[in-house]
Amino acid sequence: MNQSIFRCAAIAAVAAIAALPAFAQKVDWPTRPVRFIVPFPPGGTTDPMARLVGAKLNASLGQQFIVDNRPGASGSMGAAIAAKAAPDGYTWLFVFDTHAVNPTLIPNLPFDTVRDLAPVMLVGTAPMAIVTHPGKPYKSFGDVIKTAQAKPGFVTYGSIGSGSLGHLTLTLVQQTGGFRIVHVPYKGGGPMTVDALGGHVELAIGTVALLTPHVKGGKLRAIAVTGDNRSHALPEVPALAE
Repeated sequence: MNQSIFRCAAIAAVAAIAALPAFAQKVDWPTRPVRFIVPFPPGGTTDPMARLVGAKLNASLGQQFIVDNRPGASGSMGAAIAAKAAPDGYTWLFVFDTHAVNPTLIPNLPFDTVRDLAPVMLVGTAPMAIVTHPGKPYKSFGDVIKTAQAKPGFVTYGSIGSGSLGHLTLTLVQQTGGFRIVHVPYKGGGPMTVDALGGHVELAIGTVALLTPHVKGGKLRAIAVTGDNRSHALPEVPALAE
């Protein structure tokens, strides 16, 4: 598991439904607007993914697909709302990597991830990028390690929340490298990116899809991408394995 977290790309969005209606029989669906619950605030990776899917379904099926942002507790608050919704096919949940980890890290979840939510499909995957504000001194991840070893507790990094792949990946990297950086969990990629752009955290880790536009625009500097290989979106940025 440790090896997989270190090497694998971040799981982007997985759609889930509170319970599947009996589609074995002919069903006219949808006959009214459908709710897409996104358990993160606007501006991250999952929110625009849900909006893109909703727009395509709207055009294809002629019915509204409404994105409902319900952030909090690493995505578990929105997941709880979806789990308690009527199992009629009109409430769907778009989740990120934290959805698979939350049952282990958050005690007394008000729903059963396996029993109350049925997985439908994997929408996409993306590697993660580790970025810093251009005004920060880090030109490589090696610079981060040197600073962290010289000043324990000084280097901060933002992620989309506790238990996210970004958080777990950098926890494992710290254990392997023998250094410590301070985790700052956010409610989603949007607020995390805002603070990274403002230089309020030393580093941020998020999907390449989320951070590449800011890197290309010169507002953030990418110092590494997760995994064994470089990303096609940021070919000049070393992989963390390097």
